[in-house]
Amino acid sequence: MEIQRGCVLGAIVLLLMASQAGVSAYTSGRVDPPTFTYKNGEWYDSWGYNRNYCCSEDGYMPNLAYETLGVNKERAYSIGQGFMEDYPDDIQRAKAILKYVQRWTEYGYDEDNVFMGGKAQEEWAWNADETAHAFNEEANIVAIGDCEDMALLCATIYLGAGFDVALVLTTSHVALLIWLPEYQNANIYWDILDGRGNGWIWVEATGENNPLGWTPPDFNDGYWDAFPLNAVISGISYSPESPQDDDDVTVTASIGLESGEIGEVLLVYSVNGGAEKAVSMAHSGSLYSATIPRQATGATVEFRIAVNDVHGGTSESAEYSYTVGGLEIPGFPFESIVAGLAAGLLAIYYLSKRRIVQTPS
Repeated sequence: MEIQRGCVLGAIVLLLMASQAGVSAYTSGRVDPPTFTYKNGEWYDSWGYNRNYCCSEDGYMPNLAYETLGVNKERAYSIGQGFMEDYPDDIQRAKAILKYVQRWTEYGYDEDNVFMGGKAQEEWAWNADETAHAFNEEANIVAIGDCEDMALLCATIYLGAGFDVALVLTTSHVALLIWLPEYQNANIYWDILDGRGNGWIWVEATGENNPLGWTPPDFNDGYWDAFPLNAVISGISYSPESPQDDDDVTVTASIGLESGEIGEVLLVYSVNGGAEKAVSMAHSGSLYSATIPRQATGATVEFRIAVNDVHGGTSESAEYSYTVGGLEIPGFPFESIVAGLAAGLLAIYYLSKRRIVQTPS
């Protein structure tokens, strides 16, 4: 297993598109060519993000990821959608995406490949769509880049393919994690404190032979930052668990996403298969809650949680349901009551059999 050391956080040459004066390529939003503005000694893209520096409010990490998601999604995301159609199995799909990126990218350093205004760039980053337009499968042309370019490309493709994704930023490297706890061959299963526990696995695209789930030894200590790119919805619960016709039901959930990236969280519900209604969820920290009003006995309520981010992306939870009504004693869940009644009936039956056996003939 190999990994490129000393990743300089930025490089991809768009083969056959680069020049000394600038770069011609597709960005997200289908803009061709991309435009870059030089100010205060650094280059900024049309979104206002610094392509020469990673770690600031206007730096490229994780901001460049959002240039190819939501309303801006284009080629890279559509590649992921293609994998979703071709590989129904999550594990096979995850493996195939990593192999695909490793096949159509090649590691290279910024100063050797990226030139802006006639000068080599010591540090530079391309977004996922710019990279996706750089390789050409029919012409057998690969895109050349370093760690963050491959990570951004991988991240957008995995998101398009239906995976939860988090970008990883260390002091000298960029990679990504995907949520795949059922995968059996990872060397470490990470917990990024999103409420779901250990189940995130490392994706390392900088070497041709790096397998899915392999965390390089340099990063086993966990001293790095993780940036979830889609909302991670976990810890969903509702109360009371056995609602009666006079009970409002409160639904709560934990939402893991960069706090400034959440636009709105909605509780979407329907009653007896009817029209859906959406209720805005209030929050305290990462915990969100909303109330479904009381329903008639026998009503079946289905609900899910939808998270809209500020970039136009939407994440949704699985569907949950409950039926209103049934026997309830305060302080005792309905299931406990049923189990207790069943145990009592069995005890009565057993004692009656004993009485019959002991009666003299």
